[in-house]
Amino acid sequence: MESKVTLSPEDYIRQNSQVRNEPSWLLNKRLEALSTFKEKPMPSFVYGLNINLKVDLKLEDLELEGFKEPIREIKNNNSEVKILNFKEALENDLLKDKLMNLIKPDEKFTSFHQAFLDNLLFIHVPKNTEAKETIEILTKVNSKVLFDHLIIFVEENSSLTLVEDIKSENEEEAYVSKIVEIYVGQNSKVDYGNLQRLNKKTFNFVKKKTSTNNDSVVNWLDCCFGSKTTLSNITTNLDGQGSETNNHGLFFGNEDQQFDLMVNSIHNSPNTNSDIFTKGALTNSSKCIYHGLVKIQRNATGSNGYQKEDTLLLSPDATADAIPDLEIDNSDVKCSHGATIGRTDREKIFYLKSRGFNEKEATKMYVKGFFNELINKMKIKKLRENMQDLISKRME
Repeated sequence: MESKVTLSPEDYIRQNSQVRNEPSWLLNKRLEALSTFKEKPMPSFVYGLNINLKVDLKLEDLELEGFKEPIREIKNNNSEVKILNFKEALENDLLKDKLMNLIKPDEKFTSFHQAFLDNLLFIHVPKNTEAKETIEILTKVNSKVLFDHLIIFVEENSSLTLVEDIKSENEEEAYVSKIVEIYVGQNSKVDYGNLQRLNKKTFNFVKKKTSTNNDSVVNWLDCCFGSKTTLSNITTNLDGQGSETNNHGLFFGNEDQQFDLMVNSIHNSPNTNSDIFTKGALTNSSKCIYHGLVKIQRNATGSNGYQKEDTLLLSPDATADAIPDLEIDNSDVKCSHGATIGRTDREKIFYLKSRGFNEKEATKMYVKGFFNELINKMKIKKLRENMQDLISKRME
């Protein structure tokens, strides 16, 4: 991507901040993030012997002036739930306390995001409110660069289910940066699902984080089908006693797609529970590196952490690496993990062929069966119902 920026990065930030009539605190945050961005090195994407990604990307060369508002459709039938755009959120005192508070701009990609953040939604659910209807957000990326930010603030004794679907409006090369911060009050619940279908010329950086409160629940569902390269990091800090999280992920790569997926559950309080379950399939020369961490701190007595990751390789050139990790500082807990990487079971394929299916049909049925265990666990009905169709299309 060749740079066409005519202003210096600092001048570009100041100019756009003035156009948006941003408060001084936000401009200062942007300039501090820019300074961090310049200081921090680009990650190497090397995690061990032959465990690495091939990333040819220079963030400094991106065409920042190529931003356009994405095409966005929002379906919200819950009158109590407020969804504010960037301009509206700037007039809300809550934004100052919530923006980049969970996710600090302390490394290359996140500082880049905060410095040039250009699109934001703020979703607020007041206390004692049950959002009965699923909120649906469809985003179509139609520019070369997009820095998209989502803040979800759910107060005590409330609940919310939200599904985001992001895809490309065209086949142009693009850089998409997405950050999600979820604040959940005591005895509240958030179900957040994301379907990513960007074109295969897009570099996709994603970082999501939440901090739980007492007896709260945050359920993640992440479905990754698109992009050329995706770097994804989802972290749940189980800060409230008796809180829990279920982090379910599904990916399917083909051609030369690369996925670098990281999922973390950090148990900071007693009697907390986490379940990480990821399934993926790879074909052609696609690749996935999966990192999973369950960390139980010393004071998190009575906690339970689990993680499992299974990858199915559908071609000789597809590759996968799994790096599951447990860090346990308390003996009065339950914790386990597992990871498998394998190919199709030829005996089962043979059985299906003996029942009248050809090789392609038998493989498609096998793959659908492989994903069924995870699909049945999906707590968001809308995504659960669409998964088999998306998997079938990827198999064509």
